[in-house]
Amino acid sequence: MKKIYISLLCAAIISTTSFAQNFADFEDLGLAAESYWNGADGSGSFTSGDYTFVNNFTDWGEYGTSWDGFAYSTMTSTTYASLDDQYNCCVGHGANGSQTYAVVYCNAYSNLPTVKRTDGEPFKVYGFSVTNSAYAYTSMKEGDAYAKKFESDDWFLLTITGYYLKDKVGTETFYLAANGVIVNDWKLFNLESLGTVDRLEFNLSSSDTDEWGMNTPAYFCIDNFNEPCTPDAIGDIQMPQDDTIVYDLQGRRNSKKYGFQIRDGKVIRISDR
Repeated sequence: MKKIYISLLCAAIISTTSFAQNFADFEDLGLAAESYWNGADGSGSFTSGDYTFVNNFTDWGEYGTSWDGFAYSTMTSTTYASLDDQYNCCVGHGANGSQTYAVVYCNAYSNLPTVKRTDGEPFKVYGFSVTNSAYAYTSMKEGDAYAKKFESDDWFLLTITGYYLKDKVGTETFYLAANGVIVNDWKLFNLESLGTVDRLEFNLSSSDTDEWGMNTPAYFCIDNFNEPCTPDAIGDIQMPQDDTIVYDLQGRRNSKKYGFQIRDGKVIRISDR
């Protein structure tokens, strides 16, 4: 009996310690003030705390460069005037006044931004702090050459999907803009409902979408990835409760009054105006 007891005790200790995690605050990356990292070194990722953040960087020669996935920044400007400002967040610093934060870009023509533990082990999901990038915030606030100025019925949504052993375990969503409000400070996004995963994927969607895809700039910022937070620490904008969902004629979710209107899982009206 003693041997069995010791074995069970050891198993409990292993189980507990397997979830011991150092959250990613990005300060350990040692980035100089007023600068950014976008993957130009060709490494394909960076590591903070116990987590690896995937980055895709391409040098197009005379046509310039591009990146998607995760970058990190210490830029303090909160304005956006050109693509040189894509590494600015709308707050001007990291969560809780810290210096460094991550910038995430979801390229529609590339893989979704992905985070894993560096050692490849599964991990318990807690959450992170999130806010808008200066690019997305300015676009939604004022409109630009590609995207509309947001009205009260427009929305900008972050979706996190958890996977374990290639199986999808669940999703959580966070409104970066809705009901005429655009997030412009750091909010907590609680993900504990996802349980244990071995990777997370990040995606964005917007009411400002046409046949070519999403017009709202597909950027947002995060900090303190997987720092434990209280169960009710969800800081997004709550959408009004309405059991009618509208899809446009291409099957995309739509805030307009035309399209397929679905109530309780049934199509109740189809209109092209």
